[in-house]
Order: sequence, then structure tokens, then C-alpha cells
Amino acid sequence: MPPNLPEHPASPGPNNPGRILYFFVDGIGLGLKNPEINPFARFRTGFLGELGGYSSHHPGTLLVTDAHMGVPGLPQSATGQTALFTGFNGAQIMGRHVNGYIAHTLRPYFQQSSLLQRFADSGYSATLLNAYSDLFLQRFRDPRYARLLSGSSWLQLAAGLPFFSLDDLRDGNALYMDITYWFLRRRGENFPMISPKEAGRRAVRLMRKNHLSVFEYFFTDKAGHEKSFAAAARIIRHVDGFIEGLFEELDPSTETFVMSSDHGNLEDLSHYAHTENLVPTLVYGQHADLLQNRVHFLYDIPRVLYDIFGIPFDPDFIPVI
Repeated sequence: MPPNLPEHPASPGPNNPGRILYFFVDGIGLGLKNPEINPFARFRTGFLGELGGYSSHHPGTLLVTDAHMGVPGLPQSATGQTALFTGFNGAQIMGRHVNGYIAHTLRPYFQQSSLLQRFADSGYSATLLNAYSDLFLQRFRDPRYARLLSGSSWLQLAAGLPFFSLDDLRDGNALYMDITYWFLRRRGENFPMISPKEAGRRAVRLMRKNHLSVFEYFFTDKAGHEKSFAAAARIIRHVDGFIEGLFEELDPSTETFVMSSDHGNLEDLSHYAHTENLVPTLVYGQHADLLQNRVHFLYDIPRVLYDIFGIPFDPDFIPVI
């Protein structure tokens, strides 16, 4: 049986998988050192500068990760997120890269063998840290909106786990998709702004309640599709500050941070589309060396997480439809 989760991190060891925070950042790739098209080069930051060709000074390790996964064409969201959240090569399953929400053919992989579900079935605590508005929570209960759910939403839904609400956010038990609450306030919600660093520190405190915690951020992809350097300046600052606060709070002897993406986009604002660039996987902490040695494709990340916790995985699994 899996170990009971202690109130505070235990000493590292072969039987202590620790806590893991899995940060999914939509639509970021490794771009050219060209500030004319790459906001990561124009707005050089301490943690994300490597996406713009500059050296970054932090204790993490940036891995170069293949979003094509052996399938030609432009990497896309549905197939990339299937790989990141289930360990199955979504592009290979579909025979092509599929954009948008999780396609009907891919949905059974989430429903029957997704990351949070497999953790829960193995007796480990795992959750999505994102909080949702009342409107979105109502949609989750309506089967007509199933086709509009993101991969991260399917993670929580398929595992039978409750979604966090804005009340949970007010109580400090969740995170919001905009990190600092700027978008939440723009929608008329009465929330005080928080700094990106404080959000990062809060993420670590929340991850200590679970063996695995997932957090999704998608404004990077949105700014890429809008070709907006103004939006990019803000969101790069937010993501960078979030990681900085997280690194300050995280205990690398018993805790692990993993950040990755489904495809490139924001690193090239010369057009509105995704890119064929390799994507970054940033790792830090207890299991960083293992991830560094084994992550080459997007689907490798969940497979390594399964191995850390001793959860069996069958890459040839075929779901019941």
C-alpha cells in the first residue's frame, strides 16, 4: 500500500516519493534569440530566458522535449495534452496532431487511464489545483459541454475528484488560472491582487497536501495566437515570478517541480499559429535527475511520474469504448 501522506515532508529515501507539482504552461517553445519575434528574447527574465536563447540563472534544469512524438505536422493541443496528462501518444493514436479540446477518440484515455485517476486508484492523493467560477462548474455538470472541456478538466472529472470553486480560492485552498487574479478581477470578482511570487509559494504549500498536484496556465497560448507583445510582457513576468516564488519555497530534498508544454507558440509572434519548435520541460527537486535522464517526448513525463510512485503503466493499453 502507498505510504500515508505525512503532515510535513519526510526524509528523502527510496521508499519516499515525496510530493510533485506538475505545472502545465500552454503554448511555449524554445525559440530564436530574436527580440523582433520572440518575447522571451525581448523580455529577458531569470527563469524563462532560455526560451529566448539566453542563459538563465536558477537551480532548475531545462530539458529539450519533442512535441511531435514521431508524427509529422504541427503539434497541437488535444494530442499534446493527451500525452502530458495520460502518458499515451495522442498524435500516434489519432495518426495526426489534433487541435482544440479533447477529441472523442482521445476521451476514453482520460476517462479510463489518466494521470490523476491512476494515482487515485493506486491510493495516492492527487488533484488539479485550479479553481473554477460558478458558470464553469455548472457546465461541468451538463453533458452537452463535455466536448468543450480541456485536458486538465478531464483529469479531475475522470478521477471523480471535486473541482475547486472560488470559495476554495478565497480560503487559500486553490489557485486561479491567471496566477495574480488580474483576469478574475476584470470579470468583476472581488479578489485582492497577489504577487506572482506569493502565488508560487502558495502553490508549494498546496502541493504538500497531496502526492501529486497539477496546475494549468493557458494565457501564454492565448497571447501567442493574438501576436500580442503587450500581453506577453505581462504573462511572462507572471510565470517567471510564479516559478521564482515556487523555487524559494520548495524543498528539493523531498519535493519535485515539473513544468512543460503541449506545443510551441508564444516564442514566435511573427504569425498566429503554433510552431514546430521543441518545448521546454523545467525540472527541479528530488526527482529532477530521473526526469532529466528519461524525458525526451511529452508522453515520457507521466510515465516517469508513474514509475516514481510504483504505479504500473501499459503503453499498449486500449480503452473500452
